[in-house]
Amino acid sequence: MAECLTVAEVYRMQFLLIERFGGVHGVRDKNAVEAAVFRAQTGYYNSIEEEAAALMESLGNNHAFIDGNKRIAFTATDVFLGRNGFYIDVSGLEGEEFVAGSMNRSGFRLPQILDWIRQHIKPV
Repeated sequence: MAECLTVAEVYRMQFLLIERFGGVHGVRDKNAVEAAVFRAQTGYYNSIEEEAAALMESLGNNHAFIDGNKRIAFTATDVFLGRNGFYIDVSGLEGEEFVAGSMNRSGFRLPQILDWIRQHIKPV
C-alpha cells in the first residue's frame, strides 16, 4: 500500500506555495480538501500512478482552496510520488503547462492525467 499524504500536509503545502508564489490564503471547502486527499486512499486504484492521478484530478478540479488549486494539485502529486519512490520527470514549466492547459480545455480528467503521469513517472 502506498504511503499517502495527510490532509494537514496538503494544507501546509498549500500555505507554503501561496507564501512563495503569491495568491490568497484560505480554504473554500474543507470537505473538498479531505475528499481529494482520501480519494487516493480508497483502495479502488490498482497502481501508484492511478492513485497519483486521482489525487491530482481531485485537488485540481475540486477548487477547495481560494487560490492555487493547480499548484497544489501538481505539488501534492509530486510529493506523494516522491514519498513512494517516484517522481514526475518534467520541468516546473512543463508541469504547469500540463495542469493549466488541461484545465483550460476541460481535459483535466483521470484518463488524461493518468496517461500523462505514466509518460513522465520515473523511479527515484
